[in-house]
Amino acid sequence: MDGTTAERLPPGTEPLLRGLLTGSGELLLCSTGFDRDLGELVAQRPHTTVADLDAVPTGAVLSEGPVAQVVVLARTVTDLRRAVTLNTLLPKAARVTVAVADTPPLRHAPLAATSPHANWRTLQDWRISRTGDRSWTVEARFTAPMQAGQVLIAAARAFTPGRPDTMPQPVAALAGAGAAHWRPADPNATLADVDGPVPARHAAPGCDLALRTVGPGSGKWSDPEVPAIERPGPAVTDWVRLGRPGGHGVGSDLDLSGPSAVPPVDERSVNPAGFAATPELGFARLTQREGRWQVVLDGVRMAAFASSGCVTDADVARLRPLRGITVEWRPAHTGPVAAARVVAGLAAAGVPLSGPAVPAWAASLLGERLTELVRDVRPEDLADDFRRQEHSIALRRCALRVHGSRARWAEFAVRAGLPAAAPPRVSVLLATRRPHMVDFALSQVARQRGVDLELVLALHGVPADLPEVARAVAGFPHPVTVYEADPGLPFGAVLNEAAARASGVFLSKMDDDDWYGPDHLADLHLAHLYTGADLTGAPAEIVYLEQIDATVQRRWNTETWQDFVAGGTLFLPRNVFEGVGGFRPVGLTEDGQLLEAVRQAGGRIYQAHGLGYVLRRQASSGHTWKAPVNTFLDHRTVRQWRGFHAGRLMELDGPR
Repeated sequence: MDGTTAERLPPGTEPLLRGLLTGSGELLLCSTGFDRDLGELVAQRPHTTVADLDAVPTGAVLSEGPVAQVVVLARTVTDLRRAVTLNTLLPKAARVTVAVADTPPLRHAPLAATSPHANWRTLQDWRISRTGDRSWTVEARFTAPMQAGQVLIAAARAFTPGRPDTMPQPVAALAGAGAAHWRPADPNATLADVDGPVPARHAAPGCDLALRTVGPGSGKWSDPEVPAIERPGPAVTDWVRLGRPGGHGVGSDLDLSGPSAVPPVDERSVNPAGFAATPELGFARLTQREGRWQVVLDGVRMAAFASSGCVTDADVARLRPLRGITVEWRPAHTGPVAAARVVAGLAAAGVPLSGPAVPAWAASLLGERLTELVRDVRPEDLADDFRRQEHSIALRRCALRVHGSRARWAEFAVRAGLPAAAPPRVSVLLATRRPHMVDFALSQVARQRGVDLELVLALHGVPADLPEVARAVAGFPHPVTVYEADPGLPFGAVLNEAAARASGVFLSKMDDDDWYGPDHLADLHLAHLYTGADLTGAPAEIVYLEQIDATVQRRWNTETWQDFVAGGTLFLPRNVFEGVGGFRPVGLTEDGQLLEAVRQAGGRIYQAHGLGYVLRRQASSGHTWKAPVNTFLDHRTVRQWRGFHAGRLMELDGPR
């Protein structure tokens, strides 16, 4: 390979850039995600200022007043989302262009919606165009100068559609170059000088908690009213500064003792979406070449990561065909933080990783559980597709909960003594007309972990004082509401009555005869967070055929947007449920009708993994769904086991 990684641009970037620099007048070009200075590419255009948003101080003034045109050029969507946090640095302009040079081939068009804000009334033209196979551009023209940062926010949201995309509390202030790596895609962040103070908001303090990036020569934090977390800037954690490889030269001014020393993963852009259950390629190597971490397969580079260690959505898309990646642990010029950040980002995306003999410096930064998952699996263990997917799910679950941006800031808030946000309550809606299944059904709800849950048990023609029912309810360890539904009501109406009695922010339907892994609800909530979906669920990938005592695995494209999920796994915010009118009051297909209502209302449905749920198929006469057993033995069946087989993630010994 010729040249260095830092000199390479995504294919088509230079012609894309030339097309963006049309028109006359003063132009501000803001780039993000590029390790190369783009100034030389625009040197011929007069009145052009170039700013690298990853390097400019958060207190910088990019322009003293409005300019004719602002162009924001991001390498990837992940980089674009990081720029959103810096939106207030951008001046006003009558023409604003936002472009992404490298998007995955199957990414949808960024159909951006403008804001109802009064300033948008001056909008004259709004265009979306594609350049080549991987580049997209959003251009807005106004009759009067408009805040370019607001156009940036709207365009970035178009690339990651879904429910409102902002960071939860604490309200943060960011100070110092590169600070946006710590809180990507937060338009509500306050920007401050590296030494403070934090600018006040209208009738309110500027933030609850500040984070600043520091390096040699940084002064002391000057704002006594705001607690500040200090993290080393990206230029001060390489091995040259830290001393010899292994970190023995780490000074007392740098704390690299845990995962919180690693910039978090932006889970809305780097996540399990697009996971390939049947990979086309073999194992590649994550190794240090040309001064940075790269993924190499048979001598060919598949991905090269930024010197910061930031993993992007485009990187992940290129690696999806791989069966897995072996981590070659050795110090890189990018240093321990960048190395751990690469591994954490790949794990959050569910890329199967194997890396025996994890060094102490990496183990500390990754965290104990993630270190175990990477260390204790060998490439030969992942030759089986089922085992490989189990490993991927365990990796992504751990990495997102430890290294995701929400998790990182929740930890920061606790350390700063701020009130911890209560987890949202999940209300499980469980309706049954079979008293002999109540104990089993409640045991599946009771084993859920990682969520604050309550149960609404709808007894459809079943007396609550039956001994087997009363005994099961008395032993249930979570809040429970029991009501006896009119036996003449259709099933959809019964579920609506259950929802009316629920208090949770989220509603989830569970069936009385299926098996659920202990992380079923937590995984669906996590999928909701990293996708912004209006409804999430799982496929009926694993089915136990009770009549013939066999378990089958069905072929599904998981971790993807779909029109359908299994009815016993529906998970959605209460306001979405109420917005579409709840379940249709019918006796059959009430699940499918709810899914249809969400789709027709413009909602998006996401299908997460299917290894935390086992569908039980009994004789047709014993179930509301009259599907014969042969339905599950067709061409979509990819594997069969004699007897009951649930997989490791279910944590079950056998059927009940």
